[in-house]
Amino acid sequence: MKIEISDVKQVGQIAKLTRKAQGLDQVSAGMLSGNGSTFMSDFENGKPTVELHRVLRVLASLGVKVNLDVPFEIDELTKSQLALLTQIKSELIDLP
Repeated sequence: MKIEISDVKQVGQIAKLTRKAQGLDQVSAGMLSGNGSTFMSDFENGKPTVELHRVLRVLASLGVKVNLDVPFEIDELTKSQLALLTQIKSELIDLP
């Protein structure tokens, strides 16, 4: 199922719903993702300053895939932009 989200609280609520559907408590889900129950509570309650890399770890541990719908098509990119996209997808670089 695809769900469009617009803020951190919605992401946290989706994670909470997914966690509960899998029969996990916050402590267990936190342990699976390398986080603690305090972080899980903050995240699920929509704390706006949660760290993105930790959120992504929680989502991945729950089996939630994150996709970005960018406002361009591949055939609109220049060669250098396409090369950069290829590198990003290969996880070879970190953008500043």
